[in-house]
Amino acid sequence: MKIVSRVINTVIIITILLTLISSVGSAITKEPILLSVIRSNSMYPVWERGDMVIVENMKEKKSIEIGDTVFFKSKEGSLASKGWIAHRVLAGNANEGYTTKGDANDYTDQELGDDGPIRREWITGRALTIGGKPIVIPKLGYLSLWMEKYQKNPYILPIFAVILAVIIGVGELTSGQKRKKKSKGLELQLIYIIGGLTISVIMGSTMIASGQRLTIDYEVSDTTQGVLMGSAVGILMVGDEVTRPLSELSNGGVFKLIGTITTNDEQIQVSHTNIPLAKGQQIETTFTVKAEKPGKYQSSIQVGLFYPFLPSSLIYSLAEKSYWLALAVVSLLPGLPLMLYPLIDGKMRRKMMAVLRKKKNKLMSSLPF
Repeated sequence: MKIVSRVINTVIIITILLTLISSVGSAITKEPILLSVIRSNSMYPVWERGDMVIVENMKEKKSIEIGDTVFFKSKEGSLASKGWIAHRVLAGNANEGYTTKGDANDYTDQELGDDGPIRREWITGRALTIGGKPIVIPKLGYLSLWMEKYQKNPYILPIFAVILAVIIGVGELTSGQKRKKKSKGLELQLIYIIGGLTISVIMGSTMIASGQRLTIDYEVSDTTQGVLMGSAVGILMVGDEVTRPLSELSNGGVFKLIGTITTNDEQIQVSHTNIPLAKGQQIETTFTVKAEKPGKYQSSIQVGLFYPFLPSSLIYSLAEKSYWLALAVVSLLPGLPLMLYPLIDGKMRRKMMAVLRKKKNKLMSSLPF
């Protein structure tokens, strides 16, 4: 029974870790990473809504075969508003684009609306298969789908993290009464550390999902103004100054949030930088390009929303250095007490050090030199 229990616990831990890694990776890259949640039944019976599918990354050098089930995001036509889609490739090639269709649909994606072939650069992954069948984890994605209903409230995931911490604490109090005094290993310490890391990852994932990274393409010329395809700014003459809408920051929760806007371009100024957002508050932000130096520019503007675990001025100072630095620091704070508790508690610290010394001595004695 102990072996079966350990196997089940290991499978659960691995599944949770993979799901967290997938969630964080997808939030960062804005595309399916490792695992993808299925949101419709368009590919039934291959998979259903709520299933999770293992995704193989498809770099542009990798070839796509007829019959592959690919993950793509259309940039034009009626499919552009539907986000990421997983459909089967029926025809086409990398040069002319692909015809795609959900197995449960009566028509191809190209027949249903004004959409043309799916371009190769829109495809970022395909379903990983064994023996021609995709690897599907049934119903595991329903938790993610349920959470999406409440994603406008930035406090749902933190509340979930607090509940997780309470479960860990209650479980420890209950099992602590039954635990033998001579128990060996670092199981309890690992529970605290993994619990703290889980809380931090959940917090970080929420903040990543709330943030935006915007790319601004423009050109500064000595002689002419003009339109630049795909650019909201265009070609400016030296001395020109243009202002454009940037983003709407909103707080749908019950506690204050901290918004930050930073950029790597000295010619770009933003209307807001360090923004405390009260409950229900919305702020429209803009950016202004002051054309000073001729050249072509591809600049980035990072918009972040953070929980107020630190003073807003400190969060903005960290975000100015690096958005990811600010994210890491703010994310770690709520989970840090759990992760450090094994070092603070005297008995746990002594036991942990004793086990580590024992393992070190065993390793050293096994070395041939």
